[in-house]
Amino acid sequence: MKPYRIRRMRHTATLLAGLLLGGWSATAQSTDAPTPRPWYVPDHAVLQTGGGIGMLTTGAGYSPSRHPHRFDADVLVGYVPARYTGHRAFAIFTAKATYSPFSVQLAERWRLLPLSVGGLVNYTPAAQINRNSADKYGYRGYYWWTTTLRAGAFLGSRVALSLPRATGGKREVSLYYELGTNDLYLVSYLPNRSGLSLGQILTLGVGAKVDL
Repeated sequence: MKPYRIRRMRHTATLLAGLLLGGWSATAQSTDAPTPRPWYVPDHAVLQTGGGIGMLTTGAGYSPSRHPHRFDADVLVGYVPARYTGHRAFAIFTAKATYSPFSVQLAERWRLLPLSVGGLVNYTPAAQINRNSADKYGYRGYYWWTTTLRAGAFLGSRVALSLPRATGGKREVSLYYELGTNDLYLVSYLPNRSGLSLGQILTLGVGAKVDL
């Protein structure tokens, strides 16, 4: 056999081997990658209690794919039973953003996000909340804040466990806590620090997030 034919056969064999290895590699990667989902499907579900947004709160949220769980944007609906409102049960609707600047790998599947900071805005469309305080008390501007809309901020921490997905890739299940307050509590506290303690204006929320 002529030398140029031998070189040609070697080149062809090398090319086929490369294609086979590349195909095997792509197949192997596809089994590990999560199944693509529509953009509008949330990244995670949330369940929380406390935190000033309901005795029991649930919802869903999104996390940027480049930095999963470093920034979460959630939409939540909370429920407050009648026994705690003095009248009827009502719902609280909340939009919340959480940022965790760094994480610490505790073990192969465990990681800790020691610091989380965030903010929220919630709306309570409850009929029993007095929306016309100025008219009721006769001092226009005395109760200047809205009774149904609150803005708040919080600090917290989070621990996450990574689990394999049945469809490929991994999902995280995490537990978190948040210590926060809101605009009305701060306005009440700052000019009256001798009459209120920090403990009276802080809220504690505890919750869980599960990747969908």
